[in-house]
Amino acid sequence: MVAPLEFLCTPKVRHVKITLITSWATDVSGGSGTAVFYHALRSGLEARGYQVDVIAPNFNVSDYVGVTLQRIIFNSQLANDPRIAQADVLIGFDYDGYGLLPSMRPPLIASSHAVYGDILQWETGEVATMVKAQAYLDRVMMENADVVTIGSHYAKNRLIDLYELPAHKIEVIYHGMPEPRWMRIAETMGRQENDHPVILSVGKMYPRKRTDILLRAVPLLLEKYPTLEVRIAGDGLMYEHNLQLAADLNIQDHVTFLGHIDDDTAFAHEWVQADIFCHPSSQETFGYVYLEAMRMRKAIVAVRAGAAPEVIDGAGRLAEPENPAALAAELEYFLANKGAREIFGNWARERSRQFTHARMMTGWDRAIDRAIAARVRAALGRR
Repeated sequence: MVAPLEFLCTPKVRHVKITLITSWATDVSGGSGTAVFYHALRSGLEARGYQVDVIAPNFNVSDYVGVTLQRIIFNSQLANDPRIAQADVLIGFDYDGYGLLPSMRPPLIASSHAVYGDILQWETGEVATMVKAQAYLDRVMMENADVVTIGSHYAKNRLIDLYELPAHKIEVIYHGMPEPRWMRIAETMGRQENDHPVILSVGKMYPRKRTDILLRAVPLLLEKYPTLEVRIAGDGLMYEHNLQLAADLNIQDHVTFLGHIDDDTAFAHEWVQADIFCHPSSQETFGYVYLEAMRMRKAIVAVRAGAAPEVIDGAGRLAEPENPAALAAELEYFLANKGAREIFGNWARERSRQFTHARMMTGWDRAIDRAIAARVRAALGRR
């Protein structure tokens, strides 16, 4: 299917049928940044007048090996879904849509999030086998797509290095999001002064998120801050490992594992009461959690890796990655200085204004235009 030429003549594409394809979970309460993006993109497209359909089986992602196999099977059957042929433009998340032949499908945008070739370095065992397979499919998808979108220049460079994609094919669109319900609740909450220092960490516990580095930093802080508490929201592959690590480090009394929080009020309370936010991840293609922390006016400690320097850009403190002592030193900077927490929190809130939902959607208007134009040019070239 090739879009009509009049799409090229309108300054803003409207009444275009968009089909979103994602075999990853769309439940944001699970802590997935991809799920947060899915809802931000879908709501933004609908608000701008696009007709949106969705192909999302919402598999259970708790069994990583099992869900990977389900996702591959899903993609093998995708061409038979009538919503593919009915669309004017397809948007596939990560490798979803890799098997759709360019000559038999509408224009396709590959919306990249995980960059499996990049995260492979953190994985071992059967999970690494699954990630390696997905990295191959990732590359196939992006080679076949008309346009590739990604959330940071860091991630764009990784796509070029790992998948040898031409730079001109990749559109960097910084993420934004409508204000989530939990954040609106947080704005109405009063904050009680903590009687002990509280560090909050939020995110899926994958190896690359490096929650273990934060745990190893805790004993280094306890001598000076004996009542310190680290509260960790999220679950994932490394949950049991991190529980055991906390026990091995004898810091169970100072670490609260909150697990999966699906109650917006409870989640908002955690953000409101936190003195410091810490996310020691060594690989993020954008990092929605940084944006959430910035909007919440939190003092942020992250590491100098992935997209963190690009997204935070001076509005937080960055430690050397993979280094518990370096992370502890940056955390101590904020623990010792309430004034610094307030100053950096204000800087963070101001920085968050760079990542608006409207700006993100303007980028997506441009990407959709590009995808349609690429297919029209290809069709004209075949005549």
